[in-house]
Amino acid sequence: MKNIQNKLFLILFFAFTFPCISFSQDSSSTDLSYEVNRVFLPISITNEKLDEAQTLNDLNHFYKSSWVKKFYSVEILTSHNGKIKKTVSKNDNITSEQKESMRTIDAGSEITVNVHYLPDNTLKQNDPKEMNFSFKVAPSEATFVGGEQQLKNYLEKNAIDKISIDNFLKHNYNLVAVKFTVNEDGKITDSEIVESSKDKNVDALLLQTISNMPNWKPSEYPNGKKVKQDYMLTFGDHRSCVVNLLNIRQFN
Repeated sequence: MKNIQNKLFLILFFAFTFPCISFSQDSSSTDLSYEVNRVFLPISITNEKLDEAQTLNDLNHFYKSSWVKKFYSVEILTSHNGKIKKTVSKNDNITSEQKESMRTIDAGSEITVNVHYLPDNTLKQNDPKEMNFSFKVAPSEATFVGGEQQLKNYLEKNAIDKISIDNFLKHNYNLVAVKFTVNEDGKITDSEIVESSKDKNVDALLLQTISNMPNWKPSEYPNGKKVKQDYMLTFGDHRSCVVNLLNIRQFN
């Protein structure tokens, strides 16, 4: 097997587009890499994407206006000082009032969208329907103090470079995953193995490395409220179907 060469691949995204920090190790027999990814809510959006949003599809890419023959109303429910505010539009174009209501919600609260419409279909009995979805506006990302290069250096020095790739392949390991939380103070908490390498020494090394990691700059909302965020370190073959079960966002 060829000598292992470490390469750093930085993938920035926010979801819509959120950060995924990826570091790769190439070999002639398989594609092994290690990554630090955010663990996500099913639907979330950044402040930047919210500011740019013009239609419901910009808030939720699963929503399709082609489903609708006629709109009756679109309600957006937001929380302000603990009280629910409802703003209404006639179609899926977001009004300035709805945009402002979403911008000024209570930090971390959920936004609910109720769409009352007539479906676009060929059924003889075509009754009005209601579709609902909810999402949250994501805070800023927690960041490793010193940046991605320092995070790469720390992980490789304390764990990655100590793992035998030959041994990893020999035992047919697929993927190991360590979940951890960056709390409101930037400290690492609740680290745990969620996908084992089947080698207790490898699992213990990765878990210890994550648990002893230096503080991060914590995530926060525009109003300064700091919040905890979940992350996951994965090492192995990222083509594995296991990746799809980890609730992480990966953009290649």
